[in-house]
Amino acid sequence: MLFIILSVLLFAYSNVLWKKNLYTASVPFLVSYRALLTSMISCVILFSFFKIDNITIIGFIRITIGSLFGVIGLFSMLFVIKKASLQWLGVYSLIGIIFTIAYLGLFETVDIKKSTAGLLIIALGFVGFIYSNKETQLKITRKQHLLLLLMTFSISCSGLLHWKNLTSNTPPLLIIANQEFTVFLTGILFTFRQGDSHLYKSHMKIYFKRILLMSVVIFSALLFNFLALKETNPMITSLLFLAIPLTTIVFSAFFFKEKLSSKNILCISIIVMGYLLTEL
Repeated sequence: MLFIILSVLLFAYSNVLWKKNLYTASVPFLVSYRALLTSMISCVILFSFFKIDNITIIGFIRITIGSLFGVIGLFSMLFVIKKASLQWLGVYSLIGIIFTIAYLGLFETVDIKKSTAGLLIIALGFVGFIYSNKETQLKITRKQHLLLLLMTFSISCSGLLHWKNLTSNTPPLLIIANQEFTVFLTGILFTFRQGDSHLYKSHMKIYFKRILLMSVVIFSALLFNFLALKETNPMITSLLFLAIPLTTIVFSAFFFKEKLSSKNILCISIIVMGYLLTEL
């Protein structure tokens, strides 16, 4: 439980740090710079204290596929929250349990029939949230909705694949190192493709303290996340991590003064009620 609490707070705070830094920096540069530091931290700890000679090629490929889904989810999220409210990130994160339940029903021996009512209530609250913000300052474009849906699907797939990796006794730090290095390569590729390679000379010193803080926070959040995921199945963990999107929504109001209307509170409450019913 301690791992979950720490991960919840750190992930929610990392979302705040992402949005704050995205005001003045490009997404690929920020991602690659942050991932460079987290890759270095994880690799130093991994190779200093762990042996990884028991990892097969197939196992490494499976870890990398999970990391690629994580990269897709991360970039999708950042391109949206650079301009949109963190409330949308929180709400879309809440519906991620739909993909988790679908996987468990299709590929694992889990009876999901009892979750049907909860899923319908989640859908009701989600649709209500979208319609209540069609004419408000929180309104986002269809493209942003699609990116957030892609984010939710990709992060759910990444979490499920890494859960399978963890249950096969893969060291959590190996997964983190693999994921962060994959993020770094993708970020640096997009930075050079956009013609922003000069940022590595002009901005690295300026952003160092902020990126270092982000790296420590995100590395710690990932580590506690994988340690918690290793101890239980993904559906239980998904329910326990209900607090991450809710905390993110609260942080959006606290750090960015984003208005949380009574209609939005009602819709989010409906989603949470459905979320909890999936476990009853």
